[in-house]
Amino acid sequence: MGTRCRILGKASSINVRKVLWTCEELGLSYQQEDWGSGFQSTHTPEFLALNPNAQVPVLIDDAGVLWESNSICRYLANLHPGSGLLPTAPRARPWLNSGWTGRPPS
Repeated sequence: MGTRCRILGKASSINVRKVLWTCEELGLSYQQEDWGSGFQSTHTPEFLALNPNAQVPVLIDDAGVLWESNSICRYLANLHPGSGLLPTAPRARPWLNSGWTGRPPS
C-alpha cells in the first residue's frame, strides 16, 4: 500500500479500533472517517456499494475495498510479512485461524 488508505467507521467501535491498531503497529498512513451510529449512515447507497452488510469497518486502498475487521487486519499484516503480526510457521497458521474465530485449536 503505497498511498494512504481510508478506514470507514467510528473509532469507538471495537472492530474499527482493531483495524486502527493494526495500521499503527505497521506504521501505515491512513484516514479514518466516522461512519455508523451517530455519524454518517451505513445504510446509504454510497456505503452499501462498499459493504452490502452495512457494517463497519471498511478499508479502501489502491487494491480495492475490504470489510470485516479480522479480514482487514490479516490483509494488512500479510502486506507486511516481516512485521511479526502473523506467524510464519505453517503449523502456527491454523492456530491463528481458530484464534480469530474464538475457537481453541484441537
